[in-house]
Amino acid sequence: MQPAVVAKNILLVTAHPDDEAMFFAPTILNLAEKASNESIGFAVVCLSNGNAEGLGETRTSELEKSFDVLGVVKSRRWIVDHPELQDNMTADWDRIIIAKVLEPYVLDLDIDTILTFDSQGISSHPNHKSIHRGVQTLIQNLGETSSKQPRRLYTLVSSSLAYKYISILSVTFGKVDVYGYRWMQMLENYIIEVLAIWYPEIMTPAIPRHPDGHAMPEFISGIEGYAKALEAMKMHDSQLVWFRWLYVAFSKYMWVNSWVQVSADAQ
Repeated sequence: MQPAVVAKNILLVTAHPDDEAMFFAPTILNLAEKASNESIGFAVVCLSNGNAEGLGETRTSELEKSFDVLGVVKSRRWIVDHPELQDNMTADWDRIIIAKVLEPYVLDLDIDTILTFDSQGISSHPNHKSIHRGVQTLIQNLGETSSKQPRRLYTLVSSSLAYKYISILSVTFGKVDVYGYRWMQMLENYIIEVLAIWYPEIMTPAIPRHPDGHAMPEFISGIEGYAKALEAMKMHDSQLVWFRWLYVAFSKYMWVNSWVQVSADAQ
């Protein structure tokens, strides 16, 4: 059996200031800690400064403070202000421009794994969904021009409305997912070993995967992690209207991030 692929240099791509706290905090806290121990390289690129209401400078400052809380070092975080990638609730971003903007970061940092939104964008925001398409385009382009190991794309799984707002209960369900996945791995390995003995000619190497066919890592925060995510969100003072307080109180993404590997060719 082939060993699981290990990510060495990881890039998280977000769309707006506050995405990092609202959607990705469990992942950032985990990976930033690993990066501090030099077990991985971890960086974050935010593709806009959130200037939809003319608050770009304010929101940039807020994002820097949030990154400080979450442990992302200054030399490994960037905020992009591109004229064609402006915060807009109704506009799709051009996938080609996204790919061109991200390419230097991926090449300079020798990124092998990119994390971002899935095709639904968690909140259905068109900017979020555009990043998904842009990263796929980037990986396709690099695959055509680079002889290095192909880059991998993992996307944050968009949950149903009922599951999205179960707050701390998501920790329980998340752990069930993890232990269920490990049980499935053990069962799969046992079946493979038995079949290899009796029918070796039909066996081919396999990587343990989630039953849906994809590797599925998961990051789960405890109370301390949730408190950090909440503290980071509080740095975004300009965005703390009443419905965002409800979000941070009930959203599963403050506690659990589930990721699925996606082919660069998938639409």
